[in-house]
Amino acid sequence: MILYTSNGEARQEFSAVLSARAVDGRPIPSDESREVRRVPRDQVETLSMDRSMRLRIGHYLASTTLPHIG
Repeated sequence: MILYTSNGEARQEFSAVLSARAVDGRPIPSDESREVRRVPRDQVETLSMDRSMRLRIGHYLASTTLPHIG
């Protein structure tokens, strides 16, 4: 749980990793993302990221069809 002292709001953070196939257009950042880009599977391990996100992506790349809840 994260408590934001500026406004007293409390949030429970979570992450979801989704897979998709690009069919058209280009990735566009939102107010909550500085950068959005497509990364080839063989380059994912070169990216800087938090250990927990690397674990989530690793579960997907292991090609299991079952969801992983941890």
